[in-house]
Formats: sequence, structure tokens, C-alpha cells
Amino acid sequence: MKARSRRFPGIRADVASGVAVLAAWQIVAVTVRPQWLPELPAVLTQVWALVTSGALSVLGTTAVTLLLGLLVTFVLAGAAAGLMAAGDVAERSLMPYVTGFLSVPHIALVPLFTFLWGNGELTRVVTTVAFAVSPVALTWTSALKQSPRELVEMAASFGAGPSAVARHVRLPAAAAPLVAGVRIGVVQGIKGTVSAEILIGIVGVGKLVTTASQTFDIARLYAIVLVIIALSIVFYLLLNFVEDRMTRWTS
Repeated sequence: MKARSRRFPGIRADVASGVAVLAAWQIVAVTVRPQWLPELPAVLTQVWALVTSGALSVLGTTAVTLLLGLLVTFVLAGAAAGLMAAGDVAERSLMPYVTGFLSVPHIALVPLFTFLWGNGELTRVVTTVAFAVSPVALTWTSALKQSPRELVEMAASFGAGPSAVARHVRLPAAAAPLVAGVRIGVVQGIKGTVSAEILIGIVGVGKLVTTASQTFDIARLYAIVLVIIALSIVFYLLLNFVEDRMTRWTS
């Protein structure tokens, strides 16, 4: 009960700040009337229209791309993290590339990917991976290296090999940080998928955004953005809940 009571002030603050932002939005839209800011009721009407008209069915295409990209991301990041956590030589060899790729403006790579592979799903999947793989690999490497040294040494003294140590010591000890890496990967993956679809502009959410932009339907454009933000927050909160549970379990 105490843990829940400690959360409520934070939740109330989040709700209050959200209401304040929406109120400020409506006040500015009604009084100042900037062309780039539609009134909130008009945006909410467009959100309802998106839901009831079936226009959001294109999210299925976006979801498939995101899932494929995350699958590849987690395989590559897991392999890199396992190698870098297992030995100093591998870490010194791989870390410069992982951290270097993290500093690359990934959205600038989309035209290159399009040139190499066209406007198909491969380009969108590769873009998703490009956005997500480095932060996930770094988070997982840090998680795996946080394993209690005494437990690792004890397992090794009983004849456990590197794979057994990873399965029975490193992974359980790093469960919560590993989930944190998944959370980061999902958020970055959504950024990559949506960015690729918007730049390519022929499928998924990108098609909705491109159509709304070309027809100067600002309210619909804001509605699409709100839907994307809402879905991202839902995924983030779900994974944050799982991470919290894993933290309690491991402690």
C-alpha cells in the first residue's frame, strides 16, 4: 500500500500537467489563432474519425515493420552485448563501432537505404534497426556486466562454462536492466519505423501523415501525431511496469 501511495502523487502530477498543456493549447488556439495550431475539439474529432472510419487499419503495416525490426534489433544487440560483456578484447573491438553508430543522425540514412533497397519493407526494417540497435546493445552490455562478481566466480569454480554462467547467473541478475533495454528499443524502434514511413510516404502511418500534409488538413495531422504519441506511451508504460516487477523479483 505504501508503494502505491508513493506513486499516486507522481500520477496526479502527470495528469495535472497533461490537463494544463491541453488547456493552454486550447486557449492559444482560440485567442491567438495561429494557423499551425488547430483547436483541440477539432483535433479530437479527427481522432474519433480515424478510429471509426478504419483509417487506423494501416497501423497493421506499421506494426509488422516494427516487430520485424525489433526482432532483428534484439538478435544483433543481444549478440553484441553478450560478446562485449564476456571479454575485454571483444568489448574493445566492438564498443567504438556501437558508440560511433549511436552518434549518427539515423534519419539521414533513410535516403541511402532507399537508394540501396528501394521503397519496400526492407528499407523500413533496416531503418528501425538503425534507430534501435546501438542503445539496446549498450544498455544490455551494461546490464550483463553488472552481474555479482562473486556469483560468477563461484559458478566458474564449480565448472560452469561461459554459456552456463550467462544462463544461470548473468541473465537472472540483469533481468530488470534487460527489460529496460527492451523498453528503449521499442521507443527507438517506433521512431525509426514512423520516420521511415513518413519519408517514404507510401505505406502505414507515413501514408496518413503524407496525405494530411499534402491536403493541408492540420487537425487531422495533429490527430495522427496524438495517436502515435498515445500508442508509444502505452507501450512505454507497459514495459516500465514489467521492468518494475522484474526489479522487485530480482531484489
